[in-house]
Amino acid sequence: MKYFILFLTSFVLVSCGSEEQQTAQDLIENKDVEGLEQKRTTLVGKIEVLRNELGLVTGALNRLDTSKKRALVSVISVDTSEFKHRISLQSIVKTDRNMLIQPEFMGAVSSIQVSEGQTVKKGQLLMQIDDGGLAQNIRLQEAQANLAKTIFERQERLWNEAIGSEIEYLQAKTNYESQRSRLEQLNDQLEKAIIRAPFSGQIDDIMVEVGQVVSPGVAPLLRLVSNINMYVEADVPEQYLPNVTKGTPVRVEIPVLNTSFDAQISHRATHISTENRTFRVTVDVDPRIKVNPNLISTLHIFDYINPQALLIPTSIISENATGDEFVFVIDENNKAQKVFIKTGYAQNGMIEVLEGLKLGASIISEGARLVKENQPVQIIK
Repeated sequence: MKYFILFLTSFVLVSCGSEEQQTAQDLIENKDVEGLEQKRTTLVGKIEVLRNELGLVTGALNRLDTSKKRALVSVISVDTSEFKHRISLQSIVKTDRNMLIQPEFMGAVSSIQVSEGQTVKKGQLLMQIDDGGLAQNIRLQEAQANLAKTIFERQERLWNEAIGSEIEYLQAKTNYESQRSRLEQLNDQLEKAIIRAPFSGQIDDIMVEVGQVVSPGVAPLLRLVSNINMYVEADVPEQYLPNVTKGTPVRVEIPVLNTSFDAQISHRATHISTENRTFRVTVDVDPRIKVNPNLISTLHIFDYINPQALLIPTSIISENATGDEFVFVIDENNKAQKVFIKTGYAQNGMIEVLEGLKLGASIISEGARLVKENQPVQIIK
């Protein structure tokens, strides 16, 4: 069929050429200027018709002639999907209630009321330190304070009845207040010999034994940890400051526990560290997840989200000598056409196209590096 069409076209051209050449020669010999003008107009019209027919034939051959050598390519269709760009940083699980309880009273540990791993409530007795006779001194002081109170009350009644001197009344009052203040001081000291839980939590480590002498500022007694109100902390490079704020969505992964959860940034510091040019962010840990302080975690911060992004693989993008990015798109004639694009964020081998592509366009994926502009291609599945 192909050869028949070519033969027919050649025959028409030869026939027309012979007729046109003979007629033109007659007009030239007769010096018929007007006839020559008309003949030229006729010939130009026929040439235009032939050009249009040639274009149709060529287009049909490009589509139908499977024997013609074409570049074999595969294509993808441009579609929209949600795109999340993330920053992945190492982070640490922390708690503000991780306390080493220090002794405030010097003496030997007389009793330990808890064990390691035990859960305790705020105010619960943890251990006691020998008061060295302080309790006995307190009892004596209580007696003295009660006596001073009785004397003051009697002196006060006499003074109200205008009996006795003002000096005696003031001395009784001063003595009572002094004895009461002294008793309060002794009770405060005795209270320091009784170790109570400052908050509810778990006894993580007991660092002393019964009978061991302890002293303020030397060594801690025990560690109390609360797993309530845990948070994740990370240092973020300052370049991300504009896009990372309170409420920015994140995902926290804790590899050692094989768990993860979605959350939001609960606090972003305004201070930029001059040492490493970072700012600090914190994320509250989901209370349903049991974690331990100081666990290493990974914080994924989603600093950019587009629910309707045009995404293409980064591997199919090429650059020209000036650094402009482009891809090859299949046109209606199955030819490769170069299209310049503007890209944005990239993630996991995909990149967002901001300008240059239309929804539904067919982009060459496999074979994009081998084709040339306007080259016919054959799409393979």
